[in-house]
Order: sequence, then C-alpha cells, then structure tokens
Amino acid sequence: MDEKSRIEHLQKQLYSRNSKHLGIQKRRELREVAYDTPKRWHDTQKPQTPKTQTPEKKSLLSRLLVISGVFFVMALGLSLLFFFGDANVISSKNIEITVEGPTTIGGGEEMILQLSIVNKNSVSIKLVDLLIEYPEGTRSVDNLGIELPRFRESIGTLRPGERVQKTIRAVLFGKENSQKDIAITIEYRIDGSNAIFFAERKYQLTISSSPLSLSINSLKEITSGQSIELSATITSNSTTLMKDVLLVVEYPFGFEFKSARPKPSFGGNVWELGDIKSGGKRTVTIVGTIRGEDEEERIFRFSTGIQSEKNENKLEVAFITFLQSIVVKKPFISVDLALDGSTEEEYVSKSGRQIRADITWFNNLPDSIADAEIELKILGNALDKFSVNVEGGFYQSNNNIIFWSRETDSRLASLSPGQSGTVRFSFKSLSLSSGVTLRNPEITFEISVKGKRISSDRVPERITSTLVRTIKIASDLLLNARAVYFSGPFVNSGPIPPKIGVETTYTVVWIVTNVQNAVAGTKVVATIPSYIRWVGMVNPSSESVTFNSIDREIVWNVGEVESGGGSTSASQREVAFQVAFTPNINQFGSAPILVNKQVVSGFDRFAEVTVEHTKAPLTTLLSTDPGFPNNGEAVTQ
Repeated sequence: MDEKSRIEHLQKQLYSRNSKHLGIQKRRELREVAYDTPKRWHDTQKPQTPKTQTPEKKSLLSRLLVISGVFFVMALGLSLLFFFGDANVISSKNIEITVEGPTTIGGGEEMILQLSIVNKNSVSIKLVDLLIEYPEGTRSVDNLGIELPRFRESIGTLRPGERVQKTIRAVLFGKENSQKDIAITIEYRIDGSNAIFFAERKYQLTISSSPLSLSINSLKEITSGQSIELSATITSNSTTLMKDVLLVVEYPFGFEFKSARPKPSFGGNVWELGDIKSGGKRTVTIVGTIRGEDEEERIFRFSTGIQSEKNENKLEVAFITFLQSIVVKKPFISVDLALDGSTEEEYVSKSGRQIRADITWFNNLPDSIADAEIELKILGNALDKFSVNVEGGFYQSNNNIIFWSRETDSRLASLSPGQSGTVRFSFKSLSLSSGVTLRNPEITFEISVKGKRISSDRVPERITSTLVRTIKIASDLLLNARAVYFSGPFVNSGPIPPKIGVETTYTVVWIVTNVQNAVAGTKVVATIPSYIRWVGMVNPSSESVTFNSIDREIVWNVGEVESGGGSTSASQREVAFQVAFTPNINQFGSAPILVNKQVVSGFDRFAEVTVEHTKAPLTTLLSTDPGFPNNGEAVTQ
C-alpha cells in the first residue's frame, strides 16, 4: 500500500461511526436515579435527598469543640478584666515611687534624694518597708569609715491615696565618670495573704569626679639595670575628710624594689596614708631597678582609694587607677661588674676577704666612641683602703675614686662599634674580727662610663652609662670549742691519761661569739662517737641543749645573738656539758675523738644570708686546760 492509500484508510477510521475501527471499548451505561417529588405544590413534606446519600449527623466531638471555644472566650474576658480593671484589685503598678535628686555628683560629696511613695490602690497595703540598696563604695554621712550597702525603714500601713515622703542621705565614691545604680524597693503585705509583695524603682547617677587625684612623676625611658625613682602624689578633691586612704602599687616583671619614703605598711607595695583633709596631699617615693631587653615596656599600676575593713592591705573601693609606662632602652655603652665572677646586684662576703673585681664595657652604638672614661666611686664603711690594687687605672684614696682613661689605658681612646674590653682591680673589706665595730658594714660601687659619640655628621655627642653594685659584709659568727678535765663548771672523774676499761668524764665548753650583725636562729650542732656516753649534765641549765640517742646528735639552740664587737656579754653565749669515755684495747696509744665536727649557724639579719663557722673535732688532747699533763691524751693500759 502506497503512502496515499494509508492516509485515506486512517481518515475512514477516524470518521467512522463503528467503534470497532478505533479499538475503543464500549462506554458504561449510566444508572437511572429515582426521586420522590411531591404531587402537589401545597404539600408540606420537604423534598427528600437522593436515596443514594447518607443523612448528615452531628458528632459529639463537634459539640465539645463548640463548648471549649465558648469557655476560652469567657476565660479570656475575665483575665482581661482582672489585669486591666481597677475595681478591688491590688497591683504593684498602683504604687507610685518618684525620686528627686542630682543626676551627677562629685565623688566624696553628700548625695540627697527626696522620695515620694503613693498608694494608688483602692485598698490599704500593710507592713510597708522602704529598702534602699546602694552601689559599692557608698559610705555613711555621719562616719565615712562605715560602709553603707543598704538601708531599711519601716513605714507601716498606707491607706488608699496616701502619700509618704522620705529624705535619703549618703556619700558615694567611685571612679571618675562611672555610673551608679540605686535600687529603691517598697515591700508590703495585703489582707488574706502571707506573701510579701514589692514595687521597685532604679535611680541612676554619674560620679562626675574622683574624690582623690593621683599623679606620677618618673622617667619615661631607662636603661636596663639603672636605678629609677617614682613619686606618687595623692591629692584629696573631696569637700569632706577622706579617711583610711590606701595606696597599692603593682610592679611589672623585671622591677626590683629597693626602698621607699615612707616605708611600705605591708610588703613592699602597700601604704596606709591615713586621713587626708580636703585639698591635702600625700607623696610616696619608690626606688628600685628595672631590667629588660631593648624597647621592652614596663607598666606600673598605681591604685588609691578607701582601705577595706576586712583586709587592711586591700582596697575596698579604688577611686582612681593610674598606669605608668616606662620603656627599657639599650644603654649606649653596656657596663657590668663581676665580683669574684658574680654579677648579682647584692654580693655578700666575709670580712677581711680579698675580692677581685672585673668591669666589662661594650659599645652598643653603630658609631665610634672617642675619649672613653670609666669612673668608679667606692662608698660605704667597710673598705680597707690599703688593700686596693688597680690594673691600668688610678686610685684616689682621698675621695675613694678609681679612674680609667686614655692616659691609663690606650684602648679607651677610641671604641669601635661592637668593641668590648675589661678593666680590673682588687680590694679587701675591713676585718671585723680584729675588733673593728661597724653598723651595717657594706661597700657600694657606683660606675659611670662616659664618652663622645662621633655620629655620621661628625658632630660629637656626650653619652653616659651608669651601674650600681653593693657588697654586704656578713657577720663573723664564731664558735670556740674546747674540752677540759681540771677546769670548768663540773667535777670530772677517772684517770688522766685515760685507761682501757676505766671510764673518764670530760667537760666540753662551747662559746658562740657574734662579731657584727644581729644573727637569728643560731644553733650549734655536733655528734659524738658510739664509744662516748652522754652524761646529761648541762651548765647553765637555762640553755636549751638536747641529745638524740638515735643519731647521737647534740643540738644547742642558741637563738638570737645580738650585734657586738666580740667582747660584750650581749654578743657572746657560753654553755658546758659532760661526756664520758671508756677506752677499748684497740684505742691503746691514741687520742680518741670526744666530739666530732661542730658547726654553728644562724641567719644574718642585715646581710640576709645564713652564716656559719665550723670547728674541728675535740679529742682527749686537752691543750686548753691549764692543769693538763704532758702525754695525758694517749690511752694507757
């Protein structure tokens, strides 16, 4: 079949009445529905629904839903009536609190607030209390030393429409421009309830100025290791007397406290300044040293205010805090001093001992330094002038100055960038055991290095670096130990020389002498051999001498030994005790030990170090006993 014939065949099928040609199934016939209709128009019977529909029935759930909606609407109406209606309803919103007072006030000035409380409820409120809660730092007007955290006053009953007025007075403290909140609360009860109800109001004001001002005077830049002085001046801006003023300073890392004027009240950083009247001032000066690397910043924190009643070294309220920044600069010429190799700022030495000193310098500048000079001032009361020996320098004994320059050391004529060098000298301190009595013996060195900096524009500039070192001379705490037989406070028994198998008693005498500084916690410690018996006799009996039988240790607790020249009773203490010795055959011909090594030690209060002295063991050779015979020490048969 050609293409035209196919198209004609499709057209016949499309327009044909016979569905077989289309392949369509026969349509489903509709079912006839019968209706019941009234036969006459005046028939009162309503038309019926088709017989195929189910009559509509109201469910129980629908009825419940309608009832719930009605109940919700009624409850909402009653709630609105209760909250927004005024009739016979007591509400904290109907208690009016008004406050009249300043919005700004100076710290330390008296604050006066006028309060007005009105009961706008239709019934009375009872057992009414006025409660005022003040901010931290509030004080009583009558006594600034009394803290006033809160105030409570009973008002009683407020009838409907009744008004009560109150005046509140207090002194507020705080930082400048700080905001303070005062909480005002009315507490009350109502008939028929044990609950406590309240209405409150907050009142805000600003501290316009601090009652104290703080100013700091110090250097802004300093070289590492250099001494620095900081002065803090506290001024009262209050119109009333400022009581119990406290200054607290927090030191930065690298700062070492040396001294202060006046001395700190607690530790090294808290000062009780007492009461300061209006316009009055207090000044505290702090001296110390700062160490750090080049361009490091060190910050001191100064805070002043009222002293806490609970902790006397703490601030109850900090009125003002001041941060003082100091920058550590690298010195133009570094200089250091080593005493016997030690570079500690405080060096402790025994009296009469020779000390070697090395001064090292280094040019930190990128430019050369010409005509360098090193000057060393020696201060203090403990230098032995005759012992000073200088290498490459000159010692002026009349003013205790050692001087190095290009004339004495050619290296100082010109110091190239990065160049370093060392100059040396040695000295001794006075020997305190020779009878010289000094109060707080010490030697202080003040070193300054000067020179001319030749910059790139060839203009000379004078530069200086300084250094301070102190030597404290520790006290000579001495122990004199001896054993006797024929002298001393006890009567001894037994043969001299000692005999094998026979007991001989000996007296041991200890004398502690303190040459110079007061020494605390002094004690003498020694042990006795196993063949020595502790007798237990001690003279004087008031001295604290104990013996431990387990480790065979003798301890004399001397305690405090006052400063002295070695001849006064205050600087010398003495005790004696008895021991017994029964020789063995293996000790024949020898002079056995009675007491082993003896050590006296104590804490030097001035030098702040432990000092000690050691004595050799005591034997049966009683060389200090005037009645001791020749060869009386050797054990015989």
